[in-house]
Formats: sequence, structure tokens, C-alpha cells
Amino acid sequence: MSIMNSSGFMDRLPPELVANVFDYVQAAHALSTAMLVNRQWYMHGARNLHARLVLKIGLNMSVDSQHAVMSLMKRLVSPTLSTAPLVRHLVVDGVASAEVHNLLLNILHRATGLRSLDIWSLGLTQNRPFFPSDAFSSPHFLPSIVAFNVKAGGAPYFGTLIHARRIHALRVHEAIDNALLRHMTDSSGTLATGIQSLELVISAETVAAAVEQMEHVASALENAPLRALAVQFRIGSVTWNEFEDAIGQMGLSLRKLGNLSILGLTTSPDPIMHVSDSAELGSGKQRRELMTRSLAERLIADHGLSQLTRIDLRWHGWRVENGQLHTVDESELLRQPANWVYKQLSVESP
Repeated sequence: MSIMNSSGFMDRLPPELVANVFDYVQAAHALSTAMLVNRQWYMHGARNLHARLVLKIGLNMSVDSQHAVMSLMKRLVSPTLSTAPLVRHLVVDGVASAEVHNLLLNILHRATGLRSLDIWSLGLTQNRPFFPSDAFSSPHFLPSIVAFNVKAGGAPYFGTLIHARRIHALRVHEAIDNALLRHMTDSSGTLATGIQSLELVISAETVAAAVEQMEHVASALENAPLRALAVQFRIGSVTWNEFEDAIGQMGLSLRKLGNLSILGLTTSPDPIMHVSDSAELGSGKQRRELMTRSLAERLIADHGLSQLTRIDLRWHGWRVENGQLHTVDESELLRQPANWVYKQLSVESP
């Protein structure tokens, strides 16, 4: 019996039973074929096929383009078969024109079930924030969102976002200043009690200011279920000795974060390390890694951070297993723009 001939029988089945059948269909080609049968099958197939979407937008792509990604975007907001409410995780990258940007916003207005949004690598042809400043003032706009990966934290909408939505995972790629940092971590906001994964770039005028900012973050988030913290400080020239001393002082603050298992602390530019190749001690790169590894070991041992399973300092990172540090590849470092801790952790509420 063909799929088409069997659809009448399937139409008579209870909707919950049909949904259970579709739960066993994961292959994209099988779902796409089943979605052609009828409206009911289309929506059941879209529940799986559109749950996780990656939209790659070309530089000159218009809403009238016949490209597959544009056809999909328009189907998401179709008046008769809108599947935007079924999207749970969305990644958008590329460059969007004003009209494509408006279509994306239309999709998001309908994406009431969206849990995570990753737009850090999306550029706009017009110089304006991705969201209108009042977007998150409405409780109906992205009401289910818990995870954000964005480029700019200083956009007008940002303050409303972190106070009006219960954000569990956040990465901001551009530097935020001390005022915004304190606004984000204010006790009246959701980060103070709900954040589980936080990745920030913070501007600091001096090393002492960076240490003070870490003390503030640790104190403000002491009662949060924070499992991952990665901070890059944008600061002027820093010597290796200054970096060592700062990491030691930050360790005193990090003791407050009892749930922390992933930690990344870096500066940009990197601390100056005057080492050179040596026949006895190895290349300059090897010596810098050994010095950084030793600092990581001291940070864990001296400040009771034995619960850590991952630690990154400078351009080096290690998995921590049974007290031993195991090097991770540079491509896996937390500071790499393409990496988002949210993808590694399950940080969603039921």
C-alpha cells in the first residue's frame, strides 16, 4: 500500500497516535516526503524537521529569491501552514538585507516555542540593531526563549531582554562596559537567579578593574545555578606577572560559585610572555603552554575549584579528569567565536 493510498486510514487515527508514529521518523528525506501527503502530516513532520533550523543567508539574497532557504523562511510564516511556532532552536548567519531582516523578525514574532537563538554571525546591510528597542516589552514576543548568542550587548533591546525573559544561557561577542555589566547582573534581573552559562567580553581599564569586575560577577551570581563562566577582558597591555596575580585574586571570588564546572579566563590582547626557544626547555610555544598549565593547576588547587571539569586560560584549555589536566585542541577553546557552551550543556528548564 502506498503512502498516498494509506493516508485515508491515517486520517482516521487519533492525532496523538499519529504524533507518536512521527516521533520515530527522524531522517530529513523521509519527513519531507511524508509532509507532502496532507496538512496533518505536514505539521507533524515539521514538528521534527523544523525543530532545529540553520538559515544561511547569502549577501544578495532577496525575499523573492527561489533559493531553498528563502522558500523555507516564507513557509515558516505561511498564512495556512505556518510552522514557526514549532521551531525550538534557530541559527541564522550571513548578511541580511532590510527586507530579509523584516522577514526574520516576522518569523520570530510567530516563533512562540523558540528556546535558543544564535545570531552572532549575522550581519545587516543597514546599520541598525537586530531587534527593535521595545521588542521584548511584549510578553508575546519570544516568550519561551532561554538562550541567546549575540554579537552586541550594548543594543537598546538588550537591557529589556535580560530583565523580561528568564535567560539560562548567554554569549555576547562584543565588549560590554562596567555599567552594562552591573545592569545585567542586577538582583532584579533574571541572570542573578537563573543563568547557567555565561560568556562575556568585558572592557576593563586596568588589571585591578578586571579583578573588581570578576568579584562583582561572582557575588551577583552567587545564588544562580551557574555551571559555565567564560570571560575575556579587553584591557591594555598586561604582563604575564600581572596576569598571574589577577588570576590568583579572581580565584578568591570564584570560590563563591559552587556549581561552576566550566571556566574560561582570557585577556585581549594576550599577556606578554618573554620566553624563547630552548634546547632544554622546548620551544617558546611549549614553554608558554607549560606556564599557563601551571597557573591553571594552582588556580584549582589553591582556591578549592576541584569541581571544575574544564578550564581555559589564554590560548590553552584542558579537560579536568581525576585531578589531571588533558589538553583540548585550540579549535575547541571557549574563546573561539564559533563555540557556544550552550551546545555542550543542557541548560533548559523542562
